[in-house]
Amino acid sequence: MWNPKEQEILAPLLEKIGETIGPLEGKRVLVLCNASGDVAFWLAKRMKTGRVVGLELSEEQLKAARARAGDLAPRVEFLPAERTRIPFPDASFDALVSEFIVFPSPEPTDIGQPEMARVLRPGGTLVLTDVIAQGAFPDEVKRALAEVGLSYWCEASPDDFRGWMEEAGFLEIAVEDLTPLVRRAWAWRRAHDPEAAAKPGYRYLLEDERFALGRGLFYILVRGRKPERPGA
Repeated sequence: MWNPKEQEILAPLLEKIGETIGPLEGKRVLVLCNASGDVAFWLAKRMKTGRVVGLELSEEQLKAARARAGDLAPRVEFLPAERTRIPFPDASFDALVSEFIVFPSPEPTDIGQPEMARVLRPGGTLVLTDVIAQGAFPDEVKRALAEVGLSYWCEASPDDFRGWMEEAGFLEIAVEDLTPLVRRAWAWRRAHDPEAAAKPGYRYLLEDERFALGRGLFYILVRGRKPERPGA
């Protein structure tokens, strides 16, 4: 999990998500892998009408989100997720955000792009962020990265994500490399960790020729639009 300063460094990512969705007023937005609700709260604060629904597998995180809702409760709701399907009818949402960079859930779902497309209304927007590794990492590297706070990534390429989006029927697909932005947060963490010298995970993330950010690991934002008409 990122600390408040690191979240501040990553704040431009939230702005990108908001810009991609477009005007939020009156929209119904689903946040998948909601964690403790931060992305849902960020969206709800920027609308006077509309609703944000957050889904989360972790019961602990779900309880934390519900406890924090306060005055935003009329515009935000938190519900338990299911691992492989979204518990809503077809065409229920104007936008879906699957966010796994700024506020990562400890229990990601196994929900793919076709299921995300199913619950979007025609013309709806999908925005997802992910951590990807191009190839398998040795166990030693995995343990070192987990020690500094990176324990999840998807073994895939940007082209894989484009292909999955196309197969799910999305249009206007774009994949944006956010690695330089997130790298600044990891560099800040290393600079302020008094035990950094004893943690090889930082070296793997920031310096290693095979595994470092921008070489073996990447943070990406993927967006696409559901067609207005089937087959469009």
